[in-house]
Parts: sequence; C-alpha cells; structure tokens
Amino acid sequence: METAIQNLSRTIRRAAANGVFFGEVQYQPGGACGPRMQNDFQIVVMEQGEAGIEIDGGYLRVPPHHAALMLPGRREHFRFTPDAETHHTWCAVHPSVTPDDLKHQLAELPACQMASGRLRALIEMGLNAPASEIAAVAGILRHLGLTVLYQYAFDAEAAHLKEAQPEALRAAQLFINEHLAESLTLRAVARAAYITPPHLIRLFRQHLGTTPARYWWQLRLDRGVELLRETGLPIAEVARRTGFRNPFHFSRMVRQRYQMSPRALRQRAWK
Repeated sequence: METAIQNLSRTIRRAAANGVFFGEVQYQPGGACGPRMQNDFQIVVMEQGEAGIEIDGGYLRVPPHHAALMLPGRREHFRFTPDAETHHTWCAVHPSVTPDDLKHQLAELPACQMASGRLRALIEMGLNAPASEIAAVAGILRHLGLTVLYQYAFDAEAAHLKEAQPEALRAAQLFINEHLAESLTLRAVARAAYITPPHLIRLFRQHLGTTPARYWWQLRLDRGVELLRETGLPIAEVARRTGFRNPFHFSRMVRQRYQMSPRALRQRAWK
C-alpha cells in the first residue's frame, strides 16, 4: 500500500550537479517516502501541507512554510498530510563537498525552523538552473547548494539572537540602519523603539557593550569604508551618504581607526 501511495507523487522539477541535488515534488493525500537512509545534508521546505518524519526512532513534525534539516547516516520515514496534497522543495548536498566546519555547525542546529524568504529563493534559483553540461552550471549548482546550508545556519543563529535581544533594541537598531545618513538624535531613536532615552542607553550598554551614539557612528564608519573600497565615489560623497557632518569628520575617524587617510585606504584596497 505504501509503495502505491509513493507512486502517486509527482516530481515537478529537479536540477543536479556532482554532489548537489535540488528537487521539488507534490504528493497526493497520504503520501509517504521511506524508510530510507539519508546520505546527504538535506534541507526540506514544506511549501504546502506538512510532514511527520520518524528519524532513528524519534519524531519530527515539519509544519507548512518550515524547513527541516536532515543529517547523513540517519534512518528516515516521511509521512505527509493524510487529507490534502503536500508540496515541498529540497536541496541535498553530499558530505564529500561539504566543508568540515560547516558539517560541525549543521550538527548543532535545530532540526526544524521557519523557512526564510532567502532560503526559499536560493532553492528556487537551484531549481531554475538551466539544464546544461557547461561546467559553469555545475559550479553554480554546487555553490548554491552550499549557500543553502549556510543560509539555514544563518537563519538559526539570527533567530537565536532575536530571542536573546529585547524587541526595543532590535527596533532601535533597525531604525538606525534605515536612517544612517540622516541627522540622528537619541530621542528620535528612542521614540522609534517606544522607550525612553535612558532606557535605550541601558539596553545598548547591557546587550551590545556600547552607547547608541557610538553604535551609529561605528556603523557609519563601517559603511563609509565599504564605499571607499568598493566604489569610486568621491570622499566627500562617501561622507555625505553615510551621515558624517563633513569630509574632514569622516577622514578623522578613518585615521583614528586605520592610521591612514581615506585616500590611502582606498589605494591600498585597490592594489
């Protein structure tokens, strides 16, 4: 019976390179897959419906719009929604093409989490890769597969950080990032986070070890140096776009950190 149910599944798209495989499939109600041994690091994203997965005697539920991480060497048995169709995508990366540091990182991550837009977009890019024997296509797929794994790890760490930081602090950081080139005041940032300025200062000191003012000036300097290295914009324009009062203020902060002028920093980067 289970084999018959499996045969009702329909593969929609697939793309593969040496060691990396992207796939998309739709199951009829009551579909199943397995039991099987997992050979890869695999990310499964439930686009519609849900999955219950037996893994080495344990059980994992993957709700709609969530991603599951499957690790190699484990015995799995997927069972899908009994009364509705399910649709999921996946990316599988063989251990032979997975860096050792990433393997160790993946082993410590949660088995299931909300699928981010970036994760889903990366898998969609893999599925849409052209069917070609051109070597560059295989390289694209291989790097996309690894990027999917790194994105899953990033999403897990970002979610953990989000839980660890107060909502008001995250709101303040977002406001600063979005208004970095403008004239910022402590009162305006605190108002955006719906707290008082003294409370805002306490949050920054407690969780980031700095003050709001130092935080936004450091962010401005980082962004300005990035523009110096990656663009040909005049130094005065770089200063203006990153919220410095004038080019001299920007130059002074660059010198304090790098012991060289913005022009010298750019020349060193470009060489």
